Amino acid sequence: MASYDRIKVLPAISFGASDPDNARKRTFADNHKRTERFRVTVTGQVDITVAGTGLRNRGSILAAITEVGFADGGADKVVLDARLARFISDAFSAASQPATRLANAGVQAATQLRESFDLWLASPYSMNPGESKYVEPNKQQQLEVFATPVRQIGKVAAGATGTISNLGLSVEQVYDDLIHQAPKVSVFVRQIVQAVPAAQSGLKIDLRGSRYLRAIAIQQDTSDTGEVSDIITNLVLRGDNVAIIGDRSVPFRDLVEMLPSEGFGGIAGVPGGYWIYDFQRYGRMSSWYNPYQDTNLRLELDVQPSASGANSVVRVALIEYERTSATEPDRDGKPPVGLP
Repeated sequence: MASYDRIKVLPAISFGASDPDNARKRTFADNHKRTERFRVTVTGQVDITVAGTGLRNRGSILAAITEVGFADGGADKVVLDARLARFISDAFSAASQPATRLANAGVQAATQLRESFDLWLASPYSMNPGESKYVEPNKQQQLEVFATPVRQIGKVAAGATGTISNLGLSVEQVYDDLIHQAPKVSVFVRQIVQAVPAAQSGLKIDLRGSRYLRAIAIQQDTSDTGEVSDIITNLVLRGDNVAIIGDRSVPFRDLVEMLPSEGFGGIAGVPGGYWIYDFQRYGRMSSWYNPYQDTNLRLELDVQPSASGANSVVRVALIEYERTSATEPDRDGKPPVGLP
């Protein structure tokens, strides 16, 4: 029996004046479904009383959300900086997602900002995304979408005096009811934050894990000016057995300019500080990076602190999947069909 993908509006997440910054707030999703993704729309109001010197983070309201994610029974399954989540969503979209951003840092009142992205649980553009839709192991556990705010005007406008208010998220759950068709894999998305205090050649970022790796995404960021594009100059991606990008380092700008050729149609207008590598280029799970076939996956980066801001960091998101109980056991060298 066929089951259409359905869309359900979840209770909104609203941050009131009495809600503290740097504290998660959540909404609850439906249990006992095969969830493909959550559609998230962030809105907020900007008031500027003293003009600033320019925009930060492209005037995006997402800069006021330090993390967004999904949890099952209190255990985090997806955690991302909201700007990085938007980049990943754009990368897996045919066109750029809608956004109403701050146009300038001048004096203004009640400017309404709005931006949308998809928080994927299934593996997008797979030959059969249903194999990776999310089904919770314990139907008694709560499923949550959460966000953490930092409502500082400096997140969107440099040198300005003003406020960000009426910050909130609307969330829609996209799912089907075919829970008798167990998915093969279950999602985990984590991020690594690597400080860049000084210039260094071959800075290693350890990507080792025990799960299959669908993709990695990179964001260059600073604590005061936000997203930048001048921290990474060259990149190598390798394990002990094979160099995926390299052996000799490849200019980061060349890799960024290559993204449209890789089919990432929604990233037009994204600054050069972002990059993504997709192990599933042709739609098959069998091309995912298998940690049991290679070891010590790592990035090796030539870096320097950004000239535009303080406390430079490289943020790396790892989009991972592990086998569900329906596809175990798995480390015998004879994996189920469709998995590497």
